[in-house]
Amino acid sequence: MTITRRDFLNGSALALGTAFTPGWLRAAQAGDGGAGYPPALTGLRGSQPGSYTLAHSLAREGVRYPGVMAREAYDLVVVGSGISGLAAAWFYQRRHGPGARILILDNHDDFGGHARRNEFTVRGRLLVSYGGSAEVPAGAAGSAALRTLLDGIGLAPGAGAPAAEPWQGSGLGRAVFFDREHFGADRLVAGDPFGQPFGGAPAAQGGPPAPDAVRRFLAAAPLPAAELEALARLAEGRTDYLAGMAADDRAGYLRRTRYALFLRDKAGLGLAGVRFLRSRSNDSYALDADGISIWDALGIGLPAGAGMPAVTPDARLGKSPASRLLHADGNASIARGLVRDLIPAVARGAGALAQARFDYDRLDRDGAPVRLRLNSTAVAVEPGSHIARVTYGWQGNLHRVEARHVVLAGYNMMVPFLMPGLPAAQRAALRDEVKAPLVYTKVALDNWQAFAALGAGRIHAPTLPYSDLWLEAGPGARPQDPVVLHMLYVPTVPDSGMRARERFRAGRALLLGTPFVELERAIRSQLDRLLAPAGSSAAQLVRAITVNRWSHGYSYRPSSVDGDDAGTAAQQAARAGVGNVALAGADSGGSPSLVAAVEQAWRAVESLPA
Repeated sequence: MTITRRDFLNGSALALGTAFTPGWLRAAQAGDGGAGYPPALTGLRGSQPGSYTLAHSLAREGVRYPGVMAREAYDLVVVGSGISGLAAAWFYQRRHGPGARILILDNHDDFGGHARRNEFTVRGRLLVSYGGSAEVPAGAAGSAALRTLLDGIGLAPGAGAPAAEPWQGSGLGRAVFFDREHFGADRLVAGDPFGQPFGGAPAAQGGPPAPDAVRRFLAAAPLPAAELEALARLAEGRTDYLAGMAADDRAGYLRRTRYALFLRDKAGLGLAGVRFLRSRSNDSYALDADGISIWDALGIGLPAGAGMPAVTPDARLGKSPASRLLHADGNASIARGLVRDLIPAVARGAGALAQARFDYDRLDRDGAPVRLRLNSTAVAVEPGSHIARVTYGWQGNLHRVEARHVVLAGYNMMVPFLMPGLPAAQRAALRDEVKAPLVYTKVALDNWQAFAALGAGRIHAPTLPYSDLWLEAGPGARPQDPVVLHMLYVPTVPDSGMRARERFRAGRALLLGTPFVELERAIRSQLDRLLAPAGSSAAQLVRAITVNRWSHGYSYRPSSVDGDDAGTAAQQAARAGVGNVALAGADSGGSPSLVAAVEQAWRAVESLPA
């Protein structure tokens, strides 16, 4: 639903009827299943077209919408139904009792934020996957906020440590696809040892690869002899590339120097060698080797030679070698658990949460203590000493609601546009919290026999748009069974030399300007090339495609390589509340992790005045 600038500038409320509403949107709002059930929608998802129209009118065009009369009142209004927004509502209800009246607003047509559930049905079989936030970082159990929440909704993780990726239980291995445009030939090489963490790797990952495995792999790679030797020396880890550097200088060098520069200047890699390693950090940081420091590279197990410190995986990462996927739909299970706890009538039947079908028509019911209103974009927030007011666009009209408390748990960069009266320093700090863009594409395949023939459960393609692909086929799955293929695309703007914030802005513009038809063409083209050695193609296997486009994806992490050493302090100042309005969201914690989202929700609710 689009609310035009002219309509509001003229002061007239729109009166668009359902005849002007797209059919899929009407169905989603009605919750009548079939094509309108949001988790089962395919095509361009994530931040779907239209979800950002009003936000862009504020941030890009400077539109200011007129005030309207408030017609509803609540104890709490939460802006954003991601993990942090839902957790804030849940913590608030625990603090103030089940009678607390809560309204949750979200500009998307589904809840969960990045913790989005994807569903496919292939040959009568339901396939469940995740569209964004998926894993629980190592040490998450040490967070009191997360432990309280998971225990409260009955999703406390068990004692077991499942494989980092489902395919690892299917007897398949890793491979690398070298493309002809960058390496001179299209070649799939099995046995990728660089996919394992080097030095200080978690025990569950099996430790660093054996030197003979590295040599065998490199012998089959289409790389110049000098590059092969330099990569082998780097992987073996016996060369101290910083020999003679004082300890203090070494520590500073590791944090300030880009990994790509280290590979060129110290490890002696040429263009082909750097290209081979450049995209290994995409999933963890949404940045390539030119956007992360050597210290960051060590944190995810990339090789850097001898004499390097053992770096503990950073719990603030989007994904690390030590994180774990605990649910088939990732952290969408947590979002669904929170919604079911807040609005019990939404889940049909009393079955397990993973199989429960949610009735979206019950999210926003008159008289319910908690209401979740989708397709609703906040355009103004007015703090007050006792009553705050939130204005939002919904169903073609402006609406205003009053509340004792407000928690803003959406994209922090939008807060200065919602509350322009904030101090200048806080506005500037909030606008600096630029999220990293990324795409999680899910492809429903009729079977995975071609991958079995290749012996590959995960394929790394360092210079193609989708740098990583892996099967979501767990133990006991058969190659003839339907399966979901995960494909990761991060527009990193390689070899640009830009700072992280500049890269993120450029990547965001690229994603928003790319229509689904072009994204689909790239997906099918890349699959055709990867599967050609097995005599297969996308046309033979693909049954559905869901592109989870997150133009605002991973929350910004302060980067030492960009000289952003004061970033954490700036984020602490940015998240300061105003009166009865508090800020939550992973942005406020400087981390895209589940832990940050929940802890910031806890902090925001506790900071609200009595």
